[in-house]
Amino acid sequence: MIRPMRLYQRGGWWYAEFSRGKAKTLKTRDEATAAAIFKEMEKEYLRGRLIKLDGSRLSLSEFSTEYEKHRPGVSKWTVKKDALSLKLLREAIGNIQLRALSASKIKEFCGVCLTRGAKPQTVNGYLRHIKAALTYALDESLIEKKPKIKMVPEKKADLAERIIPPKTIQAIIGAAAVDDQDFGRYLTVLLWTGARRREILSLQWQDVDIDRRSALLTRTKGNRDRRVPLLPAAIQALKPYQKDIGPVFPSWHPDTVSKWFHSIARKCGVDARLHDLRHSAVTYMLNSGIDIRVVQKIVGHANLSTTMIYSHLLDDVAAKEMQKYRLK
Repeated sequence: MIRPMRLYQRGGWWYAEFSRGKAKTLKTRDEATAAAIFKEMEKEYLRGRLIKLDGSRLSLSEFSTEYEKHRPGVSKWTVKKDALSLKLLREAIGNIQLRALSASKIKEFCGVCLTRGAKPQTVNGYLRHIKAALTYALDESLIEKKPKIKMVPEKKADLAERIIPPKTIQAIIGAAAVDDQDFGRYLTVLLWTGARRREILSLQWQDVDIDRRSALLTRTKGNRDRRVPLLPAAIQALKPYQKDIGPVFPSWHPDTVSKWFHSIARKCGVDARLHDLRHSAVTYMLNSGIDIRVVQKIVGHANLSTTMIYSHLLDDVAAKEMQKYRLK
């Protein structure tokens, strides 16, 4: 028999009790909000679909299934990548219990991915989704401690090869504008803000302030709104098409714009990805003398260490270029 759930308040915060001594916070002090959340949770519980709070016997596959169900407000593409990352994790280390997942198991997963030919940046993408899933598990009391996850080091040489020369960038954007004016404008805004592809794809006119030369990005990684300055090139791409409300660009699929960019780049003589435009923007911001912390804020890096990778890259490039120095 399923024990009825109970809604109660403690220390000003509302909680839902599932069994004796087993409860979770609803993260609100408002009674009406708590009641609404509790009602939905009770439905899930009575259907037998809510994850058991102890999580002691929860396997990775069971956790993955439930994790996908309980992510309101998350884009379907993110959920798809979550599922893929957890699936690859299971294939590499087995369908072990969630609580048995350790730092050594994560390291083993990375080794398997690299052995299969995955690039470090690809593996790190999987790890970011796994980290988000484990944060959820910790918040839901399914695990007592989140295993430490170390990103796979990316070779600076590999990153340097992903920086697109300025003239090539101009050629790519020019060719894109000839094929599709909107796509050319989209790439221009990407370049001059250093934003991620989805951040600009989801940009709304009501969040663009031409007069103040800034735009508010609301669909960001980590769900942290970020305001970015709009330089003249970006304003020139936006102002002639300005509206009061609605999407700034057509509702393209993120993978579609990536394929378009890659195809046009190859026609321009370079094997570049759309994300390389962001790498290039960050590099050229730093090379222009913009303070590294300002760059971090503009492009939305959660940690300064990520931005510093590009700074170190510039040091290496400078050292290499200095080898050309001769007294003639």
